[in-house]
Amino acid sequence: MAKKSINVDYKTLVRYMLPEGILDSFEITGFKEEVTSEKDETGTVIKILHIWLEERDLREEVWHDLQPNGFTEYRSFNDFPMREHKVLLHVRRRRWLDESGKSVLLDTPRLIADGTCYSAEFAGFLKKMVGYLPSDGPMRGALLPD
Repeated sequence: MAKKSINVDYKTLVRYMLPEGILDSFEITGFKEEVTSEKDETGTVIKILHIWLEERDLREEVWHDLQPNGFTEYRSFNDFPMREHKVLLHVRRRRWLDESGKSVLLDTPRLIADGTCYSAEFAGFLKKMVGYLPSDGPMRGALLPD
């Protein structure tokens, strides 16, 4: 019997796994799994899912006089764990030059909670459920502030 072909929209599925609205402003450019040599308090090897995202060209008509000027360095931050993997998002923004040669970044939704290395959504969840942003234990992110 022939296998039935199913058309699946994976982009919609991924939207449920990443911070709300991030795929409206950024596109995924890569991902990889890192298996560390560290173990958590349960003895499970710590695994990290790295996801790289780059800002889309979001210039509106009024901004089309801006000239592309590459990207910023990646900014890395923790997001909700997935399937026993800590998740690190690596995001870089587009840089633009205005008519006077001044560097410009377009406004995008806030991704990182102020003063943390956690996504805004993950930090809000941790503060509500735990009361603080953990620096150890199972809810600790893969990346900690310096």
